[in-house]
Order: sequence, then C-alpha cells, then structure tokens
Amino acid sequence: MFDVSKIIQLRRSELGLTIIVIILSGASASLVILPPLGIIPYATFRDVAIIPSVIAIFAIGILSRSKFPRLSNRLFIGMAAGAIASFALEAIRIPGYMFAKWIPMDSMISLPGLLLTEKITSLSEVKQTIMQSGVPMNLYYAPLDAFIAGGLWHFWNGATFGIIYALLIGKGKWWYGMIWAFIIEIGMMLAPYLIIMKGPFGIEHMDGYNIFVVTLIAHLAFGAVLGIIVQKWKKGSDSILSIGKEVD
Repeated sequence: MFDVSKIIQLRRSELGLTIIVIILSGASASLVILPPLGIIPYATFRDVAIIPSVIAIFAIGILSRSKFPRLSNRLFIGMAAGAIASFALEAIRIPGYMFAKWIPMDSMISLPGLLLTEKITSLSEVKQTIMQSGVPMNLYYAPLDAFIAGGLWHFWNGATFGIIYALLIGKGKWWYGMIWAFIIEIGMMLAPYLIIMKGPFGIEHMDGYNIFVVTLIAHLAFGAVLGIIVQKWKKGSDSILSIGKEVD
C-alpha cells in the first residue's frame, strides 16, 4: 500500500529542487546584467555566484539520481544539449565577427574572459580604449587564460539555458527550442552588457541592425539544435508544470 502523503512530499521536494536548479542556472547569464551595472565586480561575481552555482548544480544532479531520477535526467540532458547547441551558435557567431564584422568583437568568449580574469575591469574601459582604438579582439588575440575562462563561461552559459529549457518545457516540440532561443536573444539585446557598448539591439554598430540579425540567426540555430536533442534524448514528457500538478 502506497503512503500518499509520503509521495506528495517527495513530489514537493522534487519541485523545490527543480526551482532551485533553475535559479542557480540563471547565475551564469546574470554576468551580462549585474556586473555591467556596477552592482558587483566581475571577478567577485565569478567567485560568489558562477563557480558556486556550477558546483551546486552538479551536486544536485548527481545526488538526486537515486531519489529524483527524472530531475537528474532532465538536468544532465539539458546541460549536454545546451553545450552541444552552443557549437551551432558559434558556427554563425564566429564568422559574424571575424569576417563579416557584423559583430564588433569576440564579445562572448574573449571579452568575458578578459573581464573574468581582470585583464580589464569594466565595459566602459572596453568602449573607451579597445573599441575606439580599433584594436581587434578576436579569438587568436585573447591571452590563453582569458580565452579559457571566456570559453568555459560561454559554453556553460549555453548549458544552463539548456538546463532551464529541459526543466521548464520537458520534451516538447523541437521548435519550442527556437521560441526559447528568441526569448534569450531579446534578453541579450536589452542586457546592460550590450547597451553600454553598442546600445540596445546594437543600434550604434554599422547599420544598426547588424548585431541583432546575426545574433538572432545564431540563437535560432542554437534553439533548433537544443530542441531536437532534448526531444530525442529526454525520458518522459514531464515538465515543471506536470510536476506541479502532481503536488496538488
């Protein structure tokens, strides 16, 4: 005979852990919001938010495998899918800044890496020196430690967006990933990280639409791959809503 109250308590615990993982997954993307506003230095944010959140997410995923297997499954599938989908994004983003110049610099690997390793300390410094002086900031110009830090952040950022998607949406249609990617794109276009350097949607760069167009295409490619992988790999169709209904 099943203990209904115990099952409900387990479902509540699973729902609570799911919400915690979603919140922790937002720490990485917050790098483009909080430090640019001067609320916290980049290096400090790295040490008190990003690194602890990485450790906590892996710990929850590993420790929940026996008690909450579907949470662990969704977490790691979303993580892997997001990291893999980031390569699809890079296939468009890298040519977008290295050859077409529609993106003014390597703004997702080299620049965050320089900020996270304290080679530079603020975006205003970037705008006043690097961008105005015309010094190129491509992958092959970044110091090795900055490149590694920026690359780890960038692909982990993709992984966390994958985690959130897998936890919120569940299996879903593959094109749900593209809707999720469009939401991410709008958030990036309105993030202080971009506004400080090139205005909202990058309107101060080239013809005004270039950054938005190339990053939108890149994010849609990310979303398509993310949606396909999660749909193929994920066990079950449960989402955070379905888990919530189990608690009621």
